[in-house]
Amino acid sequence: MNFNDLKLYLIIVVAGATLWFAKEAYEYNKLQNYLNNIEENQKTIKESNELTFDQQLELAMERQRKLQIESNKNKADKYMREVRSKYTKEEFKEKLDVCNYFTDLYLNNRTKENEIRYVKACDPIYH
Repeated sequence: MNFNDLKLYLIIVVAGATLWFAKEAYEYNKLQNYLNNIEENQKTIKESNELTFDQQLELAMERQRKLQIESNKNKADKYMREVRSKYTKEEFKEKLDVCNYFTDLYLNNRTKENEIRYVKACDPIYH
């Protein structure tokens, strides 16, 4: 084995060892995160056991409200993306202007006819 072969062999060994240490450090960090999550969940469970039923119910209702708000926002965003992709910018702006006009008309004069016009102008199902 000449010097260049030995040098190449040492580079490969050092690179392999470095990759092995990096993998071990990554696995250790992943394990630590997992253990921290377990501890956090156990704390939450312990705290929730200390709460009264009414407090637990209030926390659950608040979580549900937040989930509902997020779900509604996601649905609205998806719906608007679909509407925007259906029309060009000019068509979308025109439809939005018509919708705004009939919305104002309905808000100023709440009759059944104005409500029907408002729904037909603003709901893309009718377009």
